Amino acid sequence: MKHSSSLTRHPEGSIRELWVISLPLMISTFASLLMIFTDRIFLAHYSLEALNASVTAGTLAWAIMGGFGMITAMSEVFVAQYNGAKYYDKLGTPVWQMIWFTLFSLLLFIPLGVWGSPLLFDNGLEEVYFRWLMFFGPSYALLTSFAGFFIGRGKTAVMIWLAVIANVVNIGLDWVLIFGIEGFIPEFGIKGAAIATCTGYFLEAGCLAVLFFRKENRDNFGTGNWKLNWQEMGKCLRVGIPQGIFCCLEIVGWWIFFWMMTSLSTKHITISSICQSFTILFSFFYDGLSRGSAAVAGNLIGSKKYELIGKVLKSGTYLLLFFSLAISPFLVIDSQDTVQLLFFEHFDSIQASELQSLKVCMIFAFIYMFFEGFRWILSGILVAAGDTLFLLIGGSLSIWIFLLLPLYLIVVRHSLSIELAWLITAIYSALLLSFYWVRFKRGAWKEIEFTSPEESSVPLDEL
Repeated sequence: MKHSSSLTRHPEGSIRELWVISLPLMISTFASLLMIFTDRIFLAHYSLEALNASVTAGTLAWAIMGGFGMITAMSEVFVAQYNGAKYYDKLGTPVWQMIWFTLFSLLLFIPLGVWGSPLLFDNGLEEVYFRWLMFFGPSYALLTSFAGFFIGRGKTAVMIWLAVIANVVNIGLDWVLIFGIEGFIPEFGIKGAAIATCTGYFLEAGCLAVLFFRKENRDNFGTGNWKLNWQEMGKCLRVGIPQGIFCCLEIVGWWIFFWMMTSLSTKHITISSICQSFTILFSFFYDGLSRGSAAVAGNLIGSKKYELIGKVLKSGTYLLLFFSLAISPFLVIDSQDTVQLLFFEHFDSIQASELQSLKVCMIFAFIYMFFEGFRWILSGILVAAGDTLFLLIGGSLSIWIFLLLPLYLIVVRHSLSIELAWLITAIYSALLLSFYWVRFKRGAWKEIEFTSPEESSVPLDEL
């Protein structure tokens, strides 16, 4: 069986190739984010207190879950580079190391759920939501571990139908577990939302595992090589841990953002909850495009075609511009009706001044997402090259210096408006993007190499 380093039949690095690779990932990410978004819609109808608790406690929980998931997602970077370099018999090895890492993570998640939740939260709803997300926390890391095998090879179409199945299950479980069925299933409220979401992740991971262990994959790509490989584990963690820590610190930063908003007023946290819910929902496009860029760039880097990386960036930028135009009517032109449709049965009770503030904040959220989208494309390329230490240092410092510090000094200390808070988030995103752009243009990432022939088996041009 002849293998090619090209991921699709389209020209390498082209808009068509990036779109073909990224679209299933966008749908998959959309499914994951839709599960969180769906939780919040159900909880908003359940109670406003449950919605706000899911934002504050859920943001911190996702700092941890997302951090581990980002580490295990590095399996796709190694699979992509090995695939580009034609070391096909090694493709299963990094995936297995991340599966082992996920199992080891139980030693952190379980104690956090048992003892960490009462220490971190004194609000009953927040404590419950955080605890149950921790109990099921490894579900997301397990999903990204298995997904790396398919994403790194450009075989992303499988993610579409899995996304549909997982969301159907999540929506059904949300309805049943949050509200209960009288006489049959008790009303679990916010606890039911956490269980429903993580069940969806476990379902996706289980389906990918079945495909991963198919005989042709065991024979051709070494997916049966289950043993711990400390050298391979070390390489994955050297690339993955900085990215995971950055993801964790960034989300923790946002958790502090929402804690500050809670301390100011109900208006501040409610509008921020709505804006964040939409930024989470629409970020499916940016995350899928970032992971698609990483898959394409990783294969190009593995085959030493550095001259095509700029083409990947250009293709991603065109796709980003198109998507931004598509969502602008919902966030900029008619944001009030969008929010009213999805969130509030009691929407008419919101004061006119609050509606005006919401409109302005949604515009700033749109600007924030545009800059974030461009940053995520650059991030995907830098991650594919293994330049994650820069992402850790530059990204972590930026959120504290350019977001949280001015937010506290300007907005919190002087009890200023929610509009100013979200303006600061848009400025922060633009500044962070500038750091990524400078790093990319300098080209230091081209010198990083972790799939050299000395560390790998003999290339297999034919299997």
